[in-house]
Amino acid sequence: MKVNWNTTLHAITACATVLIAVTALLAFGFAERHIEQSEQQARIEHLEARLSEYESPGFVDLRKSLADQRIDPAEKRLRKIDPDDPPDPLIDELNFCDDLGLRVYRGDLNRHDVWDVFSTWLFVLYRDAQPAIDAARQKEGAAVFGDCTDLVESLKDIEVAENASPRMIHPSDDYIYRFYLSETNAQPGQPPNKTRTHRIAPGSSDDRKH
Repeated sequence: MKVNWNTTLHAITACATVLIAVTALLAFGFAERHIEQSEQQARIEHLEARLSEYESPGFVDLRKSLADQRIDPAEKRLRKIDPDDPPDPLIDELNFCDDLGLRVYRGDLNRHDVWDVFSTWLFVLYRDAQPAIDAARQKEGAAVFGDCTDLVESLKDIEVAENASPRMIHPSDDYIYRFYLSETNAQPGQPPNKTRTHRIAPGSSDDRKH
């Protein structure tokens, strides 16, 4: 039988082309997965670094100092804050928030992870600091603490999606007072306060209350 070498060569070439394409796709998929895994690991490391800073002795002292300046234990209420002369630790904590927001924007941190770890503290801080933020923007421009603002606003969307009763979006003065009261006992290495409202099944007694 006579072999048609042209047809055979075309078939071999076609098979080789397919094999090369499949190999390239597999290599691309592997590289893509490797890059994604590397990026995820990097975001985890960035989150651990920010958490270590938050739990560090220096930052704990700063948080306790702010708490002491913001609460009146005798009256069991928040002290009035001077928007034009806020406590220095409040500005330091807002700068930390700003740094978190910038890192989320750059992709160094996962937004949902930041919500899971820091949202209770961030919602309290931002609500308490709002008069000082507004005053600073009147003096220095709308961009002041802009990354912090963008972060907190985006975390509110996650809070609504994750919780049936997202009360933490607008914490009350009483809640802020109790949060700061707990901060006066903060210790290095202690994780951030977390307040999570559970999801309520439709038709449950809790659902009817809300």
